[in-house]
Amino acid sequence: MKREIKFNARACRWFDKVNGNTYHSVRITNLENDETIYCPIQYGYDRAYEQTALVAMSLKGWVPEEYTRDLNDHSKKSVFMYERENNYPINWIVTDGLKRDCVANGREA
Repeated sequence: MKREIKFNARACRWFDKVNGNTYHSVRITNLENDETIYCPIQYGYDRAYEQTALVAMSLKGWVPEEYTRDLNDHSKKSVFMYERENNYPINWIVTDGLKRDCVANGREA
């Protein structure tokens, strides 16, 4: 089965050395209708940006709500299941940058 990219997700991560926290922002573009969702900078380490993006996409109606798993709600699936069950339709572009890069990525230009 050929992979069909439906979304581009540009995530920017920033590590705050002073406080030891990691933050991210995400910009998701739907390639079918050229709409964009902006997720402002927020706390979350490692690959938390993936869940942030999926929740935003679900709220916009781009993906089924069943994939927006809350850590306490085990009846829903995760972003990893969405990707696997739909032949990996999200193209992730992840960069590590400064705080200003994360802020700029998470807001409309």
